[in-house]
Amino acid sequence: MTKVYVLGAGAGAAYTGSYLGETSPVAKNFFQKAMRVLNIHQIRDRHYEDQDLTFDHIFNFIERLWGVTKDKVKNSNLDMEEVLTLLNIEIEEDEPGRERLLQAYEEYLLLMALTFDKILYGDPCPDHNKISESLDYGDIIISFNYELLMDYALKRANPQRGLWCIQDGYGMPCRHLGGSFSADSFKQQKNNTPGNAKVKLLKLHGSLNWLYCPRCGQVYVYEHNDALGHNVIINGMANMIKCTTQRCCNKLSRVIIPPTLMKNYQSIPFIPDLWHQARKALQQASEIIVIGYSFPTTDFRSNWMFRKAMVDNKVLKKVTIIDTAEGYQLESLLNKHKSIFGVSNIDFFPNLRSFTQTL
Repeated sequence: MTKVYVLGAGAGAAYTGSYLGETSPVAKNFFQKAMRVLNIHQIRDRHYEDQDLTFDHIFNFIERLWGVTKDKVKNSNLDMEEVLTLLNIEIEEDEPGRERLLQAYEEYLLLMALTFDKILYGDPCPDHNKISESLDYGDIIISFNYELLMDYALKRANPQRGLWCIQDGYGMPCRHLGGSFSADSFKQQKNNTPGNAKVKLLKLHGSLNWLYCPRCGQVYVYEHNDALGHNVIINGMANMIKCTTQRCCNKLSRVIIPPTLMKNYQSIPFIPDLWHQARKALQQASEIIVIGYSFPTTDFRSNWMFRKAMVDNKVLKKVTIIDTAEGYQLESLLNKHKSIFGVSNIDFFPNLRSFTQTL
């Protein structure tokens, strides 16, 4: 039987170790936080090399549809999901302007990556570390987040416990890229063989440190910085990295399923399999711990996956919810979880620290 953790935006928002003193963005405040860090190009030893990025296409799109100029975005109430959903609709509808809109889309993904990375750069998260250290053989982590807090925690715990590794810890074969971080001289490290991970981190919406080849399907994971501290996961250079599979050499793409009502999970070949693995894990789970995930009504596939899995789960004994909601919102949240998991009793913790102190 399996213990399954489910990580939502609230799991990242609980992190307080940011060198910038910020907390993780959520849909309602993403643009405000993005503008606060837009002109920060170095944090301690990490260089972002984004001084020349203007994001003109995405800000022009926002100004056209919302009437909000770039200098006013930081004081707006723009919602990241609404912006991206409308951008996807316009890409479909505006044939003459499609190239410009596709550039806006790519800029949006880059802005997301930069914002999350800058804000979440800081000291190791003690709560993610505790969860990682408490995992046993066969446990599964299902994450809807792009950030790397749990990835780092699993990597830190691995030398002592040997439960997780990059090569197959994400539920799929990955190549670990390292060595000289230049566009034409990427080297595969010697440990690219399957790693036999004992726990899995299934990131159903992609990850900031994933790239894949649209031609041959190979997935790559690589370190955050090069030897000089230059950020190579999220800067423009990421789009120049080429596949190292023999006779392929195709340009690699980011793996991010953006927050939009029109999520296209089929656009990246291995994502549906990760969802299948997640559903199977939920079907077999004897204990489920949900951290900061509210099952938004707009995330239809996620709601379907959990409800479908619970129909077939005959061994579930315990459900734990960690969330900062209070009052009516908390009551509504707990009722939704009881409906989804088919249970009448749920263990509840008001914050992540109070939960990890019990591990």
